Amino acid sequence: MKRYDSQVTRSLPLFTIVGILLTAPFLAHTAAADSPKTATAITGDTIELAGKQYCLADIDAPEPMQQCTLPDGKPYDCGRIATTALMDLLAGASVQCRPTKEIQNGCAVAYCKADGFDLSANMVHTGWALAAPDARGRYTTIEGKAKAGKRGLWRGKFTKPWDWRDQQSANGAGK
Repeated sequence: MKRYDSQVTRSLPLFTIVGILLTAPFLAHTAAADSPKTATAITGDTIELAGKQYCLADIDAPEPMQQCTLPDGKPYDCGRIATTALMDLLAGASVQCRPTKEIQNGCAVAYCKADGFDLSANMVHTGWALAAPDARGRYTTIEGKAKAGKRGLWRGKFTKPWDWRDQQSANGAGK
């Protein structure tokens, strides 16, 4: 019996090594597929993920230089705050994007999720982005709730981002 035990004991390290060698490629592939991809907010509706720029589908957020007005009449940098709101949604989250076939201002339009939550829906929910006029009503219900709750932009007065860009173009200021 002692001899059998010693044979089993000597062969255990070999089985362990063979097992590790056989499963290592699978484990490495699984770890790479599940590793979180972090994204950076560029504007309130644009992110960078894995070196690519994505415009969040079906929403429009204030431009970086856009000013809005609080209820007391005080102006504030709503474009910068919208970018910060998106930063908050991205912080520590694993981000995945599903590009559409559209390209907008040189960036791929995409539906993106942070830890499984729709970034476009969340930006509209917080009130720091609007449902895009051509979004076919995708986020209009969420926008109505943000407006009723006076969240984000809806607390004061603002020019819709698409109208603001048109005004800047008409004034020769560009984007």
